[in-house]
Amino acid sequence: MKITLSLFFAFALTLSFHASAQDMEKMNKNELRDYALVLVGKIDSLNTQINSLQETGKQLAVSLATSEEKNAVNLAEIQKLSILIVKTQKELERVQTEKEAVITTLTKDVILLKDSISSLQQSFLSAASGTPNDPNDFLNSYYKQPFPLENNSFSMVLSKVIFGTSNTSNSDYYNQENEIQSLPEILPAEAFTYWGVKPKVKITDGTEFNDFMVAQPLSYYNARLPKIQIYKNKLLTVANPGGNEESFLFTANVVDSESLNNQRNVIQFNLVSEEANTDEDYDKPKNLTWRIFAIENEVYLALNFAQLSRINSELQEVGSIEAYSEYYERVVMASEFDSDYRQTTTGKGVYLSRKEDNFMPESLYVDPSDLIFLFKLK
Repeated sequence: MKITLSLFFAFALTLSFHASAQDMEKMNKNELRDYALVLVGKIDSLNTQINSLQETGKQLAVSLATSEEKNAVNLAEIQKLSILIVKTQKELERVQTEKEAVITTLTKDVILLKDSISSLQQSFLSAASGTPNDPNDFLNSYYKQPFPLENNSFSMVLSKVIFGTSNTSNSDYYNQENEIQSLPEILPAEAFTYWGVKPKVKITDGTEFNDFMVAQPLSYYNARLPKIQIYKNKLLTVANPGGNEESFLFTANVVDSESLNNQRNVIQFNLVSEEANTDEDYDKPKNLTWRIFAIENEVYLALNFAQLSRINSELQEVGSIEAYSEYYERVVMASEFDSDYRQTTTGKGVYLSRKEDNFMPESLYVDPSDLIFLFKLK
C-alpha cells in the first residue's frame, strides 16, 4: 500500500512539473527560486499526508486483523449456538414425546383406578347385601341354594384360620368391671408356616424336636388333605392320599333358626358311618357333623383339630413325632428323643407356627387345638 501511494504522488508531481516547465524559460532567477520553494512546500505537505495515510493504513490493518479475529470467534460461537439449538430442539422433542407417553400412561392408570374404585364399590355393596364374591365357588353357590350333588369330587383347600378365643376377666362389682382379655383373629392360611418331618432319620441321643423339622409352604399341607367324594347325594367318602378311605351316609340341611351363626344361616352335613366301631377304634367317634358357615363375604367348611384328626389329617401337636420303633416293632409317637428304642422318623406329620410380624416378639409353634380351620372345597 505504501508503494502505491508513493507512485501516485510521484506521478502527480511529474504532471505538475511538466505543466510548469513551459513557463520556466520566461521566469527569472527570483521567480524560479520562489517557484521552487512552493514546490518544496508542496512536497513536504505531500510527505506529511503520505506519513499520515501510512499510519492510518497501519491502524486500519490492525483493526482489520482484530475484526477478522473477532469475526472468527463469532463464527465459532455461532456454530456452537447452532449445534446447541439443534440439540435443544431434539431434547424438546424427546421431552415432548416422553410427556405424551406419561400422559397416556397416567390416563390409562386413571381409567384403571376408576375401574378399581367401581369394583371396590360394587364389592362393598355386594358384601353389604351378602352376595358371594365368587358365585362360581362351590360353597358360595351351595350355601345360597343347596342343590343335589351327583358324583362330585372335591379337594380340601385350607383358606383361613381362626386363631384364639374371646375371653373377659371376672367382674368385681366393688372394684372393677370385667374387661376384654383376648380376641380371636381370622388369619389367611399363608400367615402360618407348615413344618414337615424329615423322613428316615434315626432318633439319637441329644437330638431335639426342631432337629427333625423342615419349613414348608401351605401347598405342602393341602397336598396331604383327603379328597371328598359324593355319590348320588347319599354317600360321602373321605379318601386319604395314602389310600385309606372311609364312607358315610350323607345328608345336608339348614339348621333351625335357634342355631343361626351371627344372624346367618348354617348348613350342616350329617355323616353317618357305614362301619360299626371295633375294638381298635373304640375311641374314635362313629358319626361326624360338619358345618358350613358364611364368614364376612365368603362361605367355608369349618373344622377343628379333633375333626381333622378324625379324618386322618397329618396335623399334629408339637412335641412328638411319628416314628417306627424297632424295639416295639410298630409305629409310635416319639416324644423322648434318645436311641433306646431305635426309632426312625416316618416323615409323616404337619406342625404349625405363626409367621413373625411387626407385632410379635418371635415366632412360636401353635397348638392346633386353639385353631378353627376354614376350608374351601375345590
